[in-house]
Amino acid sequence: MTRPARRLPIGTALVLALGLAMAAAGQAGAGPAEDYIAARDKAVAALVAAEKAGTSPEVLEKRDAADRKALEQKMRALIGPLRMKGFTATFSPGTLLEGNIDSGGPDGLLFAHEDSSTYLLVSPEPVFANWLAARAKGEGAAPALSRGIAAATASDDFYTLAIGSEAAFSRYMDLPVTAAEGETVRAAIGLFSQDLPANTLPESVVVTRVANGRVAVGTSAVELGITALPACDKAWKAADAKTQALRTAAEKSKNQDDPRWAQANSAEVDASLAFRACFAKEAAGKPFLAAAVKRAEALLANARSN
Repeated sequence: MTRPARRLPIGTALVLALGLAMAAAGQAGAGPAEDYIAARDKAVAALVAAEKAGTSPEVLEKRDAADRKALEQKMRALIGPLRMKGFTATFSPGTLLEGNIDSGGPDGLLFAHEDSSTYLLVSPEPVFANWLAARAKGEGAAPALSRGIAAATASDDFYTLAIGSEAAFSRYMDLPVTAAEGETVRAAIGLFSQDLPANTLPESVVVTRVANGRVAVGTSAVELGITALPACDKAWKAADAKTQALRTAAEKSKNQDDPRWAQANSAEVDASLAFRACFAKEAAGKPFLAAAVKRAEALLANARSN
């Protein structure tokens, strides 16, 4: 006589079924991008351990080069063929050795134009999102960085971290670019600089494109064909006068803790923002704005190459 199968209580059965479903989903969710991230994390951890163990800089550099070469092969397979005339692609980041300025960039392929005026970083979306999430946890990180790629593009820090290298990006205004079907795009005109922009005109356009499982972030130099905006210079000078007056007073006090030092720094930021706000207002309908949009659209066309 066959014994009837013992039935589990309904609640227990549901828990087991849910657990099996979640395990299956986790296995199904693992893919080449996740494998890449795991391989990268393993390589970085090994380098950190080796450095702590006293491994010489020369050996560390050789291991770093070997690890990056292996990761580059994986990255090229992830991204697939991209052909951009006049561009040369190199692996990003420039090093896996933590603490190095070249170690903080996104993982991907960095396409540089032969005239050194245009750069485009292309990364698989899951890999880029993983990088962005890590940057969002950094001290003083802009809140927008923790809200996903689309929201992060509203922050100047996004472009500083993704493609700024040693210079910080300051946005003057967003640019009205056209998105094709199935893609998310954003563009802006601004300035990469190691100092806070004063009344300097913008010199670069930046773009971000998310489509087909890839993220492209790029920058290109732009010639506006103007040397000054008198109305904006006037606005900046009026705001900058406050900065200079506060600094002069602070210097005369010969007190390093004089609160006017901090007030002067704040006033300097306000002066820069006043100039950029004026630029955005003056640019409306001007030929140089159309030139900037055209440059951004050309960069997006390169990002669409496949």
